[in-house]
Amino acid sequence: MQYVTIENTNLRVSRLTFGTASLHHLYRRTQRLSLLNTALASGITHFDTSPYYGYGLAESDLSLFLQGRRDAITVATKVGLYPPKIIQGSLSLWCRKITGKIYKRLVKPRVNWSISEAERSLNASLKRLKTDYIDILFLHEPEPNLVSSDKFLSWLEKERSKGKIRYWGLAGQSNLVFDWVKANHPLAAVVQTNDSLHGCEANGILNHGRQLQFTYGYFSSSLRDASVLPTDMLLLKALQRNQNGSILFSTRRMDRIKMLAGTIS
Repeated sequence: MQYVTIENTNLRVSRLTFGTASLHHLYRRTQRLSLLNTALASGITHFDTSPYYGYGLAESDLSLFLQGRRDAITVATKVGLYPPKIIQGSLSLWCRKITGKIYKRLVKPRVNWSISEAERSLNASLKRLKTDYIDILFLHEPEPNLVSSDKFLSWLEKERSKGKIRYWGLAGQSNLVFDWVKANHPLAAVVQTNDSLHGCEANGILNHGRQLQFTYGYFSSSLRDASVLPTDMLLLKALQRNQNGSILFSTRRMDRIKMLAGTIS
């Protein structure tokens, strides 16, 4: 595995980031922990999560995985986009998901950009993750007209002074984060955004003189575009696009983790 130091930070992370958005699709916790352990054994040291992923289940699973390893692993979680309800256990989660196919409000995410809700969520994430600090706290799919940038910045600086977070940034579609990048806003210190070989959505960031830090979407977009590139070649081209950062991916398959990690070992 290759490693890089992320621009505007002193975080040294693996060139692959394991995303936990689909972790809850594995029903048994033992399966989910095996997947996380496979990622780490393959050299992946950065893990991306959110209270929205698995309605809190992803963070809870990561807490078990982190025990005794916290100093060797970096973790990003998020505020702003929340589950309709925090769920304990796979059975409750899947029951809600199935029922939500009929009653959409049961699975509709809550969007709340108040500082009080962000603070409550951060403290809850720290508790679920059983850690004292978050390496990167992202604003999750931030909408510029809804986020009070100066208030959020002040709050983030306060939480960093308390030792609860090390760095902050924006995680979302390129059209949502680019205005902050263009304005050189301090909220955009670290950016995690979508990109693809065909659409090159992150070009706005590159053209503004910024390095790509965390990018995602290369594999899913190749399916939509009916790409004929083998997965290993696709990853190598993605790494050429994002030369100084980390490629985020999610999977439920251990063999896929090993194959991707082996491509850049």
